[in-house]
Amino acid sequence: MSRQDFALILAGLALSGGLAAAPAAAATAEQHAVKAAAASCSAWKTITITGGKAKYQECLQTVSGKSQVKGNFQLWDTKTDGKAVQAYARTDTNHWHGDKVSWEHFYGWSDTSKSSSVYSSGWHGGDDFELTIELV
Repeated sequence: MSRQDFALILAGLALSGGLAAAPAAAATAEQHAVKAAAASCSAWKTITITGGKAKYQECLQTVSGKSQVKGNFQLWDTKTDGKAVQAYARTDTNHWHGDKVSWEHFYGWSDTSKSSSVYSSGWHGGDDFELTIELV
């Protein structure tokens, strides 16, 4: 192998390495774009009823131009009466103009000695998180 052939092989390897690095640079730019659209969460709010309590927060983010919402919440059973706090959680769009529900779930908690873990709805399409509690 001549020096010239060897130099051409090295140049080809360097060029192909440079091309392989280009997608990685693009991925890094995309990661920065995602960080720029990071989620914002509300302060924790409290709902109190006779015998129960919930704390919750609503988080919003935009991904590919579409809004997403998630809720985080925690439940307390505050009265030893054999009843449990039941929560109905949901995410939706257009809350004030006819809901389009994207996710919903019921949760229950009946331990008066401690609170539940923090539950999270996970990210779903929409712009509103709702939490309703009752004693059952």
